[in-house]
Amino acid sequence: MQSVSTILVLYVTETNMAFDLKKDWSTADVSSLLGSVEDDRSWRLEVTNDGLAQLNDLSTIPDAAYEERLHCFFEIWDQGTDFVGPGAASDSSLCKKIERVLRENYPQLAGPKTLSAL
Repeated sequence: MQSVSTILVLYVTETNMAFDLKKDWSTADVSSLLGSVEDDRSWRLEVTNDGLAQLNDLSTIPDAAYEERLHCFFEIWDQGTDFVGPGAASDSSLCKKIERVLRENYPQLAGPKTLSAL
């Protein structure tokens, strides 16, 4: 009798670093996240309903239904504004501000879903 194998192929277009807000995390994780991408397009830091902080490539703008499924998100960081990339990752003041805003808004939102206090 021959055995049948199933092969699962996963296509990944772009993988970015992310971290879980439900676990221990620090400013260093924020710095690593910001440094995981280049400032060559528009990005947005988003938090999923299950607490995953991640950067989303906004080359394609998501629809309202996508945003409703998120816990919260920052305003769009346009290309060339230095909110992501090596410069942002080394900006301790920026990383601490983002850490503070994330802690203030997860697991409970302190205000609207759009976080803009930077």
